[in-house]
Amino acid sequence: MVRPGRGNRVLMQLQLQLKTGAALLLAVAAGVSTYVFLGYADAYRQSAQNLQTLTSYDLVLKAGNAVSAERAPSNILLSLDPDAGQAYVSMQADVAAARQRTDLALSDLQNLVAKQPHDGQTMIELAAARKSLAQGRADIDCLARHAPSDRSPQDLQNAIDAMIDARTRLDPVIQNFYGAALRHAPDQAGIMQGALILSDLREFGGRIGSMLIVPLSTPEPISPARRAVIIDLKGHIDQLHRLLPGRVDPASQGRDDIDGMRARLERGFFGHMLSLIDQLVAHSGSDYGLRAASFTRQVLPDLMDLERLEDLFMHRAIAQIAQTHRDARRQMLLTGACLLALFCFLVAALRAAESLIIRPLLLARQEIINLASGHLSRTPRAGRSAEVRALHDAIDTLRRHQILTTQLALERDHLSEALREQAYTDALTGLLNRRALEEVVGDLSAAPVVLREDRGLILLDVDYFKPINDEHGHVVGDIVLRAMADRIKDVVPPPHRAFRYGGEEFAVLTAGLSMKALCALAESIRRAIAGHEVLVHNALSLPVTASFGVARGEAGQSTWLNLLKAADTALYQAKAKGRNQLIAADSVS
Repeated sequence: MVRPGRGNRVLMQLQLQLKTGAALLLAVAAGVSTYVFLGYADAYRQSAQNLQTLTSYDLVLKAGNAVSAERAPSNILLSLDPDAGQAYVSMQADVAAARQRTDLALSDLQNLVAKQPHDGQTMIELAAARKSLAQGRADIDCLARHAPSDRSPQDLQNAIDAMIDARTRLDPVIQNFYGAALRHAPDQAGIMQGALILSDLREFGGRIGSMLIVPLSTPEPISPARRAVIIDLKGHIDQLHRLLPGRVDPASQGRDDIDGMRARLERGFFGHMLSLIDQLVAHSGSDYGLRAASFTRQVLPDLMDLERLEDLFMHRAIAQIAQTHRDARRQMLLTGACLLALFCFLVAALRAAESLIIRPLLLARQEIINLASGHLSRTPRAGRSAEVRALHDAIDTLRRHQILTTQLALERDHLSEALREQAYTDALTGLLNRRALEEVVGDLSAAPVVLREDRGLILLDVDYFKPINDEHGHVVGDIVLRAMADRIKDVVPPPHRAFRYGGEEFAVLTAGLSMKALCALAESIRRAIAGHEVLVHNALSLPVTASFGVARGEAGQSTWLNLLKAADTALYQAKAKGRNQLIAADSVS
């Protein structure tokens, strides 16, 4: 018989041996797992750096494209007369938008460069590009204020050359980012080289177009010097065309995005645009058949296709690096989870003697948590002692009570929803009521609420409704209002919503419609109302019309209050102009 003291010592010794073996196993597992984990962590950090590098490279390419693209509307503006009216004003707006895009891209690039240490030379080159850009813009603005006859060919070419110089000064910056991208993400070299080639093609193609602006604007013959520049640029384009990869990634076979755009590029830029340039050069000294503005508008879609294909190239590269980044993160987390699971397993092995108590209690605890979380199904249980069975009986009682409470809560929710629907529905017409509209637009008496998406509003008011009420009574008036509501509901499709705004006034709130589509919808409602008389009874049918005010607000620029005011003003104008018509608000300010 083992004495109690000896038995305790043996038990303690066994426990010590078990703990020592477990600790040794834990140390070995921790060492191996840590080594693997650090490898995945390093891959995760590297993929994050690669992703940042490619994103930066994409940013500098976009800046270069923005500077190149700004020349197109500027060239068109230089070919227009300030007295051209709306065409001149519209092109000024296009130039302003292009400049805003360029300034934003250059600011993003400058902020990126400013965060990189020891990169003063790039900042100098970027500043020089901005200086040339500012000079070119100033020259263009000065020339654009004068009549075409007062613009000398040399002044026009100087302004265009300044814009080209701004893009040329970005070339060292682009090359620096390209080199960094190759060092950090060599697996994407083909895609990045393709994107750079497309960026250069876009620039050289734009330069050829710019070289023809002065002859097409004057018009004058193409000088030998200008012809030599065009030939040189076409030589560069031919070289880049041969360097452009046929397929950037074998895994991309069957994907129509890049392949389709490549085919479109062959037809457009390499086919249509270059052929058009050859024709214009061949007609030098005679009638070109095109002016500068028409030429620029014809070739601009072909140049934009180069940008779109470049975006597809970079999107593919960034997507692949991002997937690598996610895979590394997943492996890192999986390794960490396995390490944690190993520790938990070893700890559980040391406490195996307590499992007959701990496990039933943990399961019961989880079952209680599930009940508290709303999961009412019975979960697996363990343990057969009287104490554990009593605990399970108590949990079953709690579950029955929770089921009853949940049923009562569901009934309460259904009742609340029914009351809410009743509160937001007009009892007479079945349309949403004004309270429902105010739920959408908010409290108009508080601070102005800016539209978060493009919205359209149609306000309509039944014409001469008061005489109908006065002559035939309110019962007939109610019949007319219900008929109006039915016709509005028949015409207005989801997701657009119709409301009874008040009295004989209705509102239709739309999302995502252009002003043209919005007016078409309003006209459909107007025709539905005016096209058929309202049948009151067999002996009485009433012709009914309505007047419409239509307004459209843009996301981030207009407020609900301005939208309502604009539609209301347009409605009053429709009333004043004879009723049974619609007026569209010019703008929502």
